[in-house]
Amino acid sequence: MAQSSRLTLLLAALTLPAAASAQEAGQVIELDEVTVEAMRRAQPWLEVPASIGVYTRADIEARTIQRLEDAFDASVNTQMRSQRGGNDASVISIRGVANTAFGTDPTVAIYRDDVFVGNDATFNLTMVDLAQIEILRGPQGTLYGRNAIAGAVNVRSALPEYGATYTLFDALFGTDMTLQGRAVLNAALGRDMALRAVAFGDYADGWVTNAADGGTYDGDTDGGGRVQLAARPSDRLELLLSADYATDQGSRGNRGPFGTVWQDGYNAAIPYDSSISSYGASLKATYDMGMAQFISVTAWRGSQGDGDGGDFTASPFRQNGFTRDFSQATQEFRMVSTPNETLDWTLGTFFLGSEDDRYEYTGFNFAMPANTFYPGQPALPAGYEEGTHSSLQGWSAAVFGDATWHVTDRFDVLAGARFSYDHREIDYVHASNVPGVTLGAPGQSQVQSMGSSDISPKIGLAYEIAPKVRTYATIARGYKAGGYNISFAPSSDLSYAAETAWNYEAGVKASLFDGKLDLAASLFYFDWKNQQIYSFNGYSVWIANAPKSRNYGAEFEITARPFQGLELFAGLGLLDARFTDAPASQTGGNADGNWQPLASRYSLSLSAQYTAPLTAQLNGVARVDWNWRSAFYFDVDNTIEQDAYGIVNARLGVEAKNWSLYLVALNLFDQDYYVVATDNGYGPYGAPGDPRMIGVQARARF
Repeated sequence: MAQSSRLTLLLAALTLPAAASAQEAGQVIELDEVTVEAMRRAQPWLEVPASIGVYTRADIEARTIQRLEDAFDASVNTQMRSQRGGNDASVISIRGVANTAFGTDPTVAIYRDDVFVGNDATFNLTMVDLAQIEILRGPQGTLYGRNAIAGAVNVRSALPEYGATYTLFDALFGTDMTLQGRAVLNAALGRDMALRAVAFGDYADGWVTNAADGGTYDGDTDGGGRVQLAARPSDRLELLLSADYATDQGSRGNRGPFGTVWQDGYNAAIPYDSSISSYGASLKATYDMGMAQFISVTAWRGSQGDGDGGDFTASPFRQNGFTRDFSQATQEFRMVSTPNETLDWTLGTFFLGSEDDRYEYTGFNFAMPANTFYPGQPALPAGYEEGTHSSLQGWSAAVFGDATWHVTDRFDVLAGARFSYDHREIDYVHASNVPGVTLGAPGQSQVQSMGSSDISPKIGLAYEIAPKVRTYATIARGYKAGGYNISFAPSSDLSYAAETAWNYEAGVKASLFDGKLDLAASLFYFDWKNQQIYSFNGYSVWIANAPKSRNYGAEFEITARPFQGLELFAGLGLLDARFTDAPASQTGGNADGNWQPLASRYSLSLSAQYTAPLTAQLNGVARVDWNWRSAFYFDVDNTIEQDAYGIVNARLGVEAKNWSLYLVALNLFDQDYYVVATDNGYGPYGAPGDPRMIGVQARARF
């Protein structure tokens, strides 16, 4: 209640001056039309028959969105969490549909600058100099393919600008020795060529203290850059060559081991240190054929990650770790019709090849007496270690098409489909450094392969019931390929099956009062089959398929500028996401009727921003955001629950034409919450979210 009251006062403080200013000036301002590429073509937000969370460059800067999880926090019916509490793997949930089984493919397709990102370890790295983020809710397999059963995310970088040369600088200094720096150079290289280069670096001290040795954990150091070269060799052809590199190093302690993870204060038995490096290059060619654009995107991406020291338990004597090397090559060809009054269409092909090498281990720092784990177990020396090395190779090919038939100027018929084939092969070895002995899983060596195909259709109708008021209804199939258990598998059969879903959705979008008010509402029902889930016994994580699940809910969003200088946003998500047939043989414990992990019944996002002139050259700006989630579970068995919580972010500053200065507060009221938590029989542990950060941010353009 106290936090809610404080938020009300903040909103009132922003709104009252705005009302007075409007009465004096008698002015109004129209909302800018937002253009999205959700359908793999540029369209006004209003015309896209889907539920979308859109964050423009102005939104990204105003909300201090630095990682993808920040955008998911601001969106309703979505969550993004670290699987291990660090940066080595991420779980994304859209409408309660998440990759809750570590080692499976994500349920959300991530695209950065038209390039598919296959490694979930790189989803949440720092992002800089962005133009827009689009979060698409619901299956998007027709146009986005692999892993889009829950939805898709488009991340678009700011592109090189022809004919302009300038530099941008952004620096922040905050509590816990938070230091952030960004630099952008845009350079015109003649009339038809431009370069854009970005560099960044972040540092933060640890803020969790180990009571035993005085050390601190949860620090973070990351940096990287991106270079883009754009060229127009002719009036019809445009090329974009990109290369990027990013690295992130941090530490997490396993918190709350001496009782319950929800106790006040944080403790760490053994810190969990992780690092990840991500790099890649791409070439995009766009050729104007007149009736259509031909687009080719050729890309290669790689990453290396490791983590060690974390024990997944309360014991200071057991340690786990991993290394992971990932690489992928992709090629996509698309033909996108030029807009016309009768038919808009997209045709394409997609190819992917990938290799994922992992080593996961566990060990003990003490000598283990005989018969500790099972009768006949020999005595084991200190330094005992066992682990799994798995090399997963695969390739995928797809053809797809999507069309919108404009039957009349108000009525559209939508149809599309994607045919895909996936092939996977695993080379799996589980062993220990004591010959003939394994504790966590059977010692074995396996080479297995599989292939699967799928057709994912989508159909729908859209109707403009009044000027700039559009309704839509769609039915879409979602698909995620099967795969293999990659570590500590409990049996010789490493495989699990593909999962599928049908999504039924209806919605309405409106832009009212000459663009001063945007509204969106959607209802959905998600029928899920063979959901890939995991069970964990302290050593082995095995993946199986839960026969049936179902999710349903709604989203409501409103954006308005009622008068000059004031912008308001409100979003509400309603969700019911449960297992309906998940027997013990699939889950390790019967989960029928249980809630899906990372599924809050209610989610709420509110924001208010007021901008007013202070002088002829200077504006003042004040903003507050409140993102709230009701209680949710971290696990399939619904034994570990995060209570409802809300995060308030705020900024206050001044803005001139070429510089700005802000006072920034993230998690203003220092709300305690966990980003991940589990109890695996060795004691509960959890990784808490970031505490309050208050800092000063400066931006300049030269």
